Amino acid sequence: MTWKLVFFAVIAIGILTSCGQDVAPLQEENIQLKKQVAKLETVVHSLQDGNKVMQQQIDMLNQEARKISAEYEEKLREVQTQHQVTLQEAQGKVSQLTNAPKEQAAKIHALEQENQKLTGERNWLRSQRDQIRKSLTIQQIGGQTQELPFAFPAVSKIIGDTLTKNGYSILSSMETDQKAVFITDKKTTLPPSLELSGFRNQYMLTIEKGPSDHTLLWVRAEFEKISKNGNIFSAPPTELADIELRLIQEIHQSLATGMGTQARNS
Repeated sequence: MTWKLVFFAVIAIGILTSCGQDVAPLQEENIQLKKQVAKLETVVHSLQDGNKVMQQQIDMLNQEARKISAEYEEKLREVQTQHQVTLQEAQGKVSQLTNAPKEQAAKIHALEQENQKLTGERNWLRSQRDQIRKSLTIQQIGGQTQELPFAFPAVSKIIGDTLTKNGYSILSSMETDQKAVFITDKKTTLPPSLELSGFRNQYMLTIEKGPSDHTLLWVRAEFEKISKNGNIFSAPPTELADIELRLIQEIHQSLATGMGTQARNS
């Protein structure tokens, strides 16, 4: 529209200024004006092409701007989500720290109650142990006594092994950290002939901790003879003493052998 207005204006000026002149100059001027108009049209077309390029660039910039805006909005949402998660975690930790003293107080109270219970049980067990120690007293009438140069636990174990090896099962036993009592079942052997008698025997043994890791051993045998016709009569004291001493010697020998083997293995 602008170049058309310029064209008509130029023609009007030419007509007004050349009303009294010849036609030839007017024609020449018209030719020049047409050339100028053609140049103006070329310029206008160039401007229009330039505007198209500018519009395309503007469209591309707008697309890029929308893309960047969308990316930033996505990142913003991610940051907001992460912030929300972090905030919730922080609130959870604050809640834990707030409740921790209450939970710790409850645990401490429970531990105190458990400690009181265990203390009571320990005191009761101690009292029971002391009563057992006091009641673990046997009238050592008769029998044979010997101090063994071996520790209390080793003697206690060997006694059980020795009795079992000789065919005696333990009827009853009671043991503390200071004393122990063993009572065997009665072992009966029938008479092999008229000339030889059988026997019935029962052992009672006690051990007690002595000085310098020694152990005091006491053995008493309830030894009776059985005749072929079934009569039972007591063995003389010398024979009883011999039976008791033989068991003591066998226990001592087993202890010495066991200690020697242990020393060689070490």
